[in-house]
Amino acid sequence: MSATLPDARPAGREFRQRLWVSALLLAVLAGIFVAVCKQLLSVNGGAAILWFPDAIAIAFLYRHPPRDWPPLLCALVCANVAVDLAMGFEAGAAAIYGLAGLAEVLPAALLLRRFFPNETYFDSLGQWARFTLITAVLPPLASATIGSAIAALRTGIDYWTLFSAWYLADAVGILVLLPLALHCNAESLRALLDRVQLSRLLTVTGAVIAVIFLILEIALQSFVFVSLPLIWAATRLPIFQTLIVIFVAILSLALKYVGVDAHPNPSLSPIAGERTGLHLVLSIFAAVIPAYVMAVYTNIERHRNARIIAMESSFREAVEQSHIGMLLVSLDGVIRRVNRSFCTFLGYEESELIGRSVFDLTYAGDEAESRTFWRKYVRGECDVPQMEKRYVRKDGAVVWGHLSCSLARGADGRALYSIAQVEDIDSRKRSEAKLLESRERLQVTLSSIADAVISTDVDQKVNFMNPVAEQMTGVTMEEARGLPLDRIFHSTMGVDGEPLDNPVSECLQLGAAVRGAEGAVLHSRDGRTYEIKNSAAPLKTERDKLLGAVMVFQDVSESRQLIRQLTYKASHDDLTGLLNRDAFKRELLKAIDSARCGDECHALAFVDLDRFKVINDSAGHLAGDALLKKIGSYLRALLRTSDCVARLGGDEFGVLFRNCNKMQAKLRCEQLIRQVVSLRFPWNERVYDVGASIGITEINCDNHRLGDLLSQADVACYSAKHASRGTVMIYEMEQSAAALRHREIIMASTIREALDGGRLTLYAQAVAETADTGVVSHCEILVRMVDHRGALIMPAAFIPAAERYGLMLQIDRWVVDEVLARRAAQICAAGIRFSLNLSADALGDAEFQTHLIRLLEETPVPLSRIGFEITETAIINQMESASHFVATLRKMGCEVALDDFGNGLSSFGYLKAFSIDYIKIDGSFVRQVESNFVDLIIVESIHQVAHRLGARTIAEYVEDASTAERLRRIGVDLMQGYYVGQPQPLAQLLDAAAPTVAQPAALTER
Repeated sequence: MSATLPDARPAGREFRQRLWVSALLLAVLAGIFVAVCKQLLSVNGGAAILWFPDAIAIAFLYRHPPRDWPPLLCALVCANVAVDLAMGFEAGAAAIYGLAGLAEVLPAALLLRRFFPNETYFDSLGQWARFTLITAVLPPLASATIGSAIAALRTGIDYWTLFSAWYLADAVGILVLLPLALHCNAESLRALLDRVQLSRLLTVTGAVIAVIFLILEIALQSFVFVSLPLIWAATRLPIFQTLIVIFVAILSLALKYVGVDAHPNPSLSPIAGERTGLHLVLSIFAAVIPAYVMAVYTNIERHRNARIIAMESSFREAVEQSHIGMLLVSLDGVIRRVNRSFCTFLGYEESELIGRSVFDLTYAGDEAESRTFWRKYVRGECDVPQMEKRYVRKDGAVVWGHLSCSLARGADGRALYSIAQVEDIDSRKRSEAKLLESRERLQVTLSSIADAVISTDVDQKVNFMNPVAEQMTGVTMEEARGLPLDRIFHSTMGVDGEPLDNPVSECLQLGAAVRGAEGAVLHSRDGRTYEIKNSAAPLKTERDKLLGAVMVFQDVSESRQLIRQLTYKASHDDLTGLLNRDAFKRELLKAIDSARCGDECHALAFVDLDRFKVINDSAGHLAGDALLKKIGSYLRALLRTSDCVARLGGDEFGVLFRNCNKMQAKLRCEQLIRQVVSLRFPWNERVYDVGASIGITEINCDNHRLGDLLSQADVACYSAKHASRGTVMIYEMEQSAAALRHREIIMASTIREALDGGRLTLYAQAVAETADTGVVSHCEILVRMVDHRGALIMPAAFIPAAERYGLMLQIDRWVVDEVLARRAAQICAAGIRFSLNLSADALGDAEFQTHLIRLLEETPVPLSRIGFEITETAIINQMESASHFVATLRKMGCEVALDDFGNGLSSFGYLKAFSIDYIKIDGSFVRQVESNFVDLIIVESIHQVAHRLGARTIAEYVEDASTAERLRRIGVDLMQGYYVGQPQPLAQLLDAAAPTVAQPAALTER
């Protein structure tokens, strides 16, 4: 800011001093210009043709805030009045004309501060036009209007003549001097004092003045040509110096030609009827306008070029110093310029890259895409001109770069070249590739595992779920993302228990892995429930900063259900649902403990159903099973909740009466028998009745051994059954040995009588192909005993006694003699295949084995049609002998089957001792294979193991079509049971064998 035109500053003592200096300086300058204009630039002592004081005043007011204007305006008016008085004007007239000038100064200053607060009046031609309008065009109207009116009243001269002269004088004076005054500052004055600049200014000014006066002396239309040297000066000098030249030229012209009445050049002579001053002002005005326009335009262009140069210099420096590779590329893809970063990125020198096509540096796999991108980009069809692509370094390595482009355009908008930026993203892309690979591997792993996985952040908001978690919670990943875990994971202790906190909350609090509560049940959004095992572990950074947690849970509903089923099956009877023998023993042990340690007394009762075997044999096993179920539920309903009832096997039940002595138990058992006797069992349009015999023993502090108690109750029940059906008998100590001896002797005697009297008979039951039950594979030979009344006694009734008294070897010898000798010819003629059962005694007796081998060597029946069935009990008791004997039988060509497989805990272990041809699956697993999941698994397992060992499987006790169909789906080879055919006398079968029994090839031929 110049000393001449001080800028606005905050109020203060120093500033007030400067304000008065400015006011004094304004008064001095205004007085000088008033004297010059009125004394030197007036025609015949009249009004001045150019008026400069108002321009100086406007400049001073513009540079000061409005609060400082009063002293400045006072200084301006005082200077005008003082000069006028000194020149002989009246005091009143001088004051009026001085105040009239304020009508021009104040509006111009206010408009200038309003529209150009930042001194941008010469930044463009439009700005200059606005500047001219608000300073040199509009404000002089007010001053000319007021001043001309006053002058017309005082002098009587025509108003419009005064108005035009006044207006032109003020307008041209402001237009010529105000820009110069506004550009007068410390910077422009310092530049002017430079010797070179000053000499150049003086030279140009002298040349312009000389040319102008020469033109005015000799050229017609001289003022038209006067603008030419001024325009030339505007193109050579800065705007401040140009304004000085214009001001000097105009002032010189005015001083030279004011008051000229006649001149040799007609263009300088006054026009008839017009005043010389007005004509001169118009001529000067016309000459100045082009120079001003050129000065403003040249200033604008210089500033623009300076900005362009500065910007280009900054841009070049930024490009060169940028860490991002930058290059200029022609529209056909040829490199024109590159910076150091790009050269370093690809390992080339700058000279090696200039002139090469960018596609020569592109990886072959990305070249087609890159060319397509470039074509669209050059044609302006690419919305986002950027892409990630691979480049080939000088050493052949492939690196990733992020390319972004922008088109440089000419003034006509036509594309000239492209500016490309290539950022080195190779490390990021490789990291992303590794991260993506790891994430994909993790995603595939998590999606493939059977466990459900949910990941959360530190606020327990879900950020990942695998498909198993989506299925179990009923919420998709899109729905769950960002939701709190408690919104999608609801678990309770049991199905209807209390809600459980999810383990993630505890995991995040402790910062360590935690396990969820046992017995947790997950409730899905769709209403399903899952028994689960769950755990949570924290996610941490290398610095142990907590990132979130991962919860893993799995559906254990099936395994827990299986455990419950196995537990139930281990303690309950499959048929009746009552406790089994083992569970009943545990209850007995509890009762024994309470009786031994205290004064409590309990009663143990064995219940044996009467006439059950009649129903079972006549109506079938299904009827027998149905009756057992009904009796089981009936007994349970008749007993107290504290009592305990169990099925001990067959048609035998055990009852534990808690807190009840033997006499009380007898009364209750008698009532129980009456209830059972009154029960009627309808089956297949027939009604059966059933009874029961019960034996009781007391549990007390003197009688508390489990084995003794079971034996006592059994003896009492047996005694009751043989004494009279429907009887309740209490075990008495002195009666136990005789009762037991009597029962065993009676049965053993019966067996001997049957052997001696020929009252053993053979039955045969068909074993059929599972795929087609009409095709019989072979028959199992069964033994029955006939009592003295002609009634059949089933093996379950006499076989235990025979085993106990060593009669099984005689029964086995009778059976093999009957089949392989006495009936051999008939069997051979019938062409049937059959299997015989061998007891443990037979397998352990060398004489029997020798006898059997001799029979096999002599029998006419082909040995390939003969098979033998061995039970697990026989294997346990005679393992070594059985193994050798079985091997001998198979070597001779006979087939061997392992009977009742699966009934023992070591069934699979026996298979390692010797090879067999058939495995007969125990009927206890087959009966409920359709309805019991555990039995189904066991049957499938036995079948698969048998096939792996080269043996075929036979399912016993197949009694209905649904069971048969299930066995077919499993793949069991053969079936035996009432569904295939009931046992029939062997003699009857041999008589009808030829037309009914198929003759399949031997097992070794399959």
